[in-house]
Amino acid sequence: MSMMGRFVQVSPDRLKEIIDDPSEVEELFAGDQAAQAMPNLMGTITAKLQGRTPQMLAASMAAMPPEVRERLAQSLKNLGIDPDALARGDGADALAKLMAQRLEELRLRLPGQPPASGGSAQAVGKRASLSIDKAWHGVHYLLCGKVEPGSDLASQAVMGGTEVGEDLGYGPARYFEADEVANIARELSRPNLEAEMTARWNPAQMATLGIYPGQFLADDQQWLMDAFQKLRQFYVDASAGKLAVVTCLE
Repeated sequence: MSMMGRFVQVSPDRLKEIIDDPSEVEELFAGDQAAQAMPNLMGTITAKLQGRTPQMLAASMAAMPPEVRERLAQSLKNLGIDPDALARGDGADALAKLMAQRLEELRLRLPGQPPASGGSAQAVGKRASLSIDKAWHGVHYLLCGKVEPGSDLASQAVMGGTEVGEDLGYGPARYFEADEVANIARELSRPNLEAEMTARWNPAQMATLGIYPGQFLADDQQWLMDAFQKLRQFYVDASAGKLAVVTCLE
């Protein structure tokens, strides 16, 4: 099973709530998982709807008692779907649009998602999130040349922080308060840092040390640097907003 590095920006007030009740930390990441899966789910549903679903629905309606069929037909019309079009094998676009609306309503009910009332994720204290996928350990190594985190800021950015809550699969979540985020953002923006990271790139040495995910190819250097740049911007943005960061491996 793959280990992914996940990061979430939260307001200081939200972080305090999580520290006071660590059971709430998991929802920061659970909401993201569902939201990230939603586009793929929508694509799958749309593809199916563009296949046999209109005809199947029309056939099912034809087998219903007349009064039930009439009520369902009226309900479909109220939703903008033409039952006669379904019988002809058309109407997939209208069905897909309706399903998209329903899925969006579901997404908005997920933890950390903007509420349907038109508010924002700020209402629950959660802001942007980032996954650097399986690049997390390689980025950590290039930042500090170590397998595990140490006391220096560069080694804290990916694997450091204060533990909070239960084990999420690969250890508990960890957090950085807003002042710690600001310090890390400054360190990741240091002028010579990228040159130092490039100098540490050694696929054979990294494999020997057991840097996840294992074997590295020549092209993976750019993959890791791209992930680092996203992480740096994430911390810089969090620092500008005076936000805290919660991170985990899952």
